[in-house]
Amino acid sequence: IRPATVDATFDLQERYVLPGLIDAHNHNFQNGPFAAFSNQRTLRAGVYHSVQMCARQEQTMAFAGFLQSPGNVDVLFTDACFSGSDGHPLGIALASSAQMGEEISVEEVHQSYDPVDTVEQLDGVWPALLERSPRLIKVILINSERREAELRDPSTFGYRGLDPAVAREIVRRAHDAGIRVAAHVDSAADFALAVEIGADLIAHLPGYRIAENMTPADYRISDAALSAAAERGTIVITTAGAARHAMQRRPESAEALRAMQVENLMRLIAAGVPLAMGSDDVMGSVVDEIVYVDALGVMPRDKLLQLATAGTARAMFPDRTMGAFVEGAEATFNVYSGDPLEDLAALRSIFLGVQAGTVLASKRDE
Repeated sequence: IRPATVDATFDLQERYVLPGLIDAHNHNFQNGPFAAFSNQRTLRAGVYHSVQMCARQEQTMAFAGFLQSPGNVDVLFTDACFSGSDGHPLGIALASSAQMGEEISVEEVHQSYDPVDTVEQLDGVWPALLERSPRLIKVILINSERREAELRDPSTFGYRGLDPAVAREIVRRAHDAGIRVAAHVDSAADFALAVEIGADLIAHLPGYRIAENMTPADYRISDAALSAAAERGTIVITTAGAARHAMQRRPESAEALRAMQVENLMRLIAAGVPLAMGSDDVMGSVVDEIVYVDALGVMPRDKLLQLATAGTARAMFPDRTMGAFVEGAEATFNVYSGDPLEDLAALRSIFLGVQAGTVLASKRDE
């Protein structure tokens, strides 16, 4: 909407304009020091909105308000991240601390997520959750089809997920309260379970790794799950580039991982399952995810850029008018000197960045 006074005019002739980018899955704003480190890095990448997929209000309330001010990344936090008391992300936190020569207890790690093993334990934490009026919560499912065997395997301690019965109850209660639910999944069976229990979003494309004692077939999404996800409008967040970490650890798995990702993505697209772009990369950005998915060759580049902007905006912020050039939409966009349709490297050099009408970056005088 044109204001009474125009403060500055920018000549965008021979430039290329896209709506601002959105990272539908990351963890780089979940504590104060790392949020401060990530803020300007994320803005410089042209990413103005980010969804933090395992945050708790107790951790974020001290700085979350600052992030909602102009010139900072607009962050949507999950307000609960449910896993088992012996589940992910416990194992990663313990291993990371040991690697740095620090000691951290299981109880301390439990402060970073919401451990529940039974419906009775859920009863104890649910009223306080509802008082916070969350918009999004997360449940963690990992190899749910092997749960009984993994409970007997000490090596899986810290890397398990929720009891499926508890996950189902969380989704039911959340929907009764009007709260959306994202589900972390690993295997194709986790994907099918997440769709069955009614998760609104699936936080990972199955196949960002091949776990020990599992094969690519364990990550191939079934036709029935694809059909159900399409029918229910279950949104799948890509996070395909997260496979790079598995490929670095096991280079021999790279070809099988890519082939599995290509197959799952192409079948999701063919089935009409809605997608969103998310990186799950605390040291990178959704630009890296866009480049990775483009290299897989699963969709034309114009469709990929539409997904990364308008499609992800609709999926993650359905109550806002974002990712579109229409009257009344949020004035958030990036201007590039090069054409991203010709070369995605153009996304790494922003000529002009605007977030909600505020100019964040400009090279117009260079």
